[in-house]
Amino acid sequence: MARNSLSLRLLPLLLLLLTMAGCGYYNPNMLPDEELGPQVRLYVPVWPNSTNELNLETNIRNAISDWLMQSKRITLVGSQAEADYVLNGTVTSVSYPGLSYDITDTAKSLKAVLTVNYTVKEVATNRILWQMNGYSLEETYNLGGSTAQTDVNKRQALQTLTDKLGEQIYIRLFRVLSKNRRHGGMEGTAPATAPRPAMTPAPRLNR
Repeated sequence: MARNSLSLRLLPLLLLLLTMAGCGYYNPNMLPDEELGPQVRLYVPVWPNSTNELNLETNIRNAISDWLMQSKRITLVGSQAEADYVLNGTVTSVSYPGLSYDITDTAKSLKAVLTVNYTVKEVATNRILWQMNGYSLEETYNLGGSTAQTDVNKRQALQTLTDKLGEQIYIRLFRVLSKNRRHGGMEGTAPATAPRPAMTPAPRLNR
């Protein structure tokens, strides 16, 4: 009986792992060291912000940096002159369309939609390795009992979107760098023997 109970508890975890594998999702940090490739130096500038959301460009840079600093392969640097690659982009739009309505045609829930363009450039060759135009992510949030609460919910949705963007870039960047290496791109730097240089972080603001 105990064995059957354990099997039932493990079944959802097994199904989740199989689903993730089928979708092609993986965590680069779970790869063995020999598959990570050589270390590379990456510069992430603050992206121009074409929206009315103040400090959104800073929050995006912080989210991307937080994810990339988990990497064993990538060293974040403070300028393009120090970098092997540059991850640049533009925050093109943020919108908050209605999602669901009640019988009086009043919105009950909304969604935040963040759209960006971004590129990965190899500094030595000035070659664009990866380009995404009009890349959008969306997150649903509820109307609150007051304007202030609705605004809090909106801010939380926008914070979730910036974190999702950082995660997606973190995962996809490994694929781009690995593909470039297989096709004869630059080999990156030798593994560091001293502490990795710290990137000067953009000032963090309360979200």
